[in-house]
Amino acid sequence: MNKRAAVTQRRLAAIFYADVAGYVRLMNADEAGTLCLLDSHRAIMERQITQYRGRTANTAGDSILAEFPSVVEAVQCALGIQERIAAASEETPEERRVTFRIGVHVGEVMVRDGDLYGDGVNIAARMEKLARPGSVCLSEAAHAYVARVLPLTVDDLGAQPVKSLDTPVRAYLVHGPDHPPFRVLPPVHRRSEFNLGRRFHAILNRALLEITRPEGLTLVEPAILASLHDAPNIDERRLAERIGADLASTQRMVRHLERCGFVSRTCGKRGSEIPLLSLTRAGLDLFERLHPAILAVRDQVMASLSERERETLQDLLARVINTNELKASRRFS
Repeated sequence: MNKRAAVTQRRLAAIFYADVAGYVRLMNADEAGTLCLLDSHRAIMERQITQYRGRTANTAGDSILAEFPSVVEAVQCALGIQERIAAASEETPEERRVTFRIGVHVGEVMVRDGDLYGDGVNIAARMEKLARPGSVCLSEAAHAYVARVLPLTVDDLGAQPVKSLDTPVRAYLVHGPDHPPFRVLPPVHRRSEFNLGRRFHAILNRALLEITRPEGLTLVEPAILASLHDAPNIDERRLAERIGADLASTQRMVRHLERCGFVSRTCGKRGSEIPLLSLTRAGLDLFERLHPAILAVRDQVMASLSERERETLQDLLARVINTNELKASRRFS
């Protein structure tokens, strides 16, 4: 049977082209180590590309070609990649660091079997060659879109020749956005579980406060709403176990939610004096309003991890929690 001929389509896209600076030198010096770092950095790049709605098209050797529906998101992705790779490379000797040059252009591309071709790709590749290691270079077309949206500081490199094009293309070297720079985590924090836990806890609290504070809730009270939504008609002791809090704190939060009209008590089974807790209509409405926002916070905080890495982190945290709570229960029993 004859294979169907590949269909070539044309479309407008924001084109992202990345390549390793000094790849041959790095491979000659330490092939295994370079490939290991390259795989690690590519994982960072793939997560960022997905986060900014991009699609990886071609990969060959040390280069990555991707397309985005938005030039702004392509540039934000490129800057985020450079920041994160710089942070990941902090403790790697400078002569062994794997750094990328990234070029971004917007223009027409040809798409065949998922790969990208055409003058648009050639221009993005030319911008990549003009970028410094660890930086991003934009074509004039890409710069025109993002200059009105992102507070970038750029150097105008002037008109640059592009292979296969008769007309030069103006290029702009990006120095970075005007917002505070990405703060590299100090090595002492990377090696300290206590510092990592403290900083992660602070990040979660800061993100959740933006949701709970306008509603007049404490940080833990959304967990009560979620538990009573999933398991209505339970008593306070069972609720405390579900949210991982002590009974006295749980009772205090339940009283607050009752005063707010979000939780109600009902009589238990005949002969039992233990009241059961459920959400009121107002409580159900509040949970349905907060739940998407809390999921969005989770995704924002964990955006740098893949789904598999999230599952691994959750499993490890659960193991640490279970072990320490078991020790505590034995100590106080």
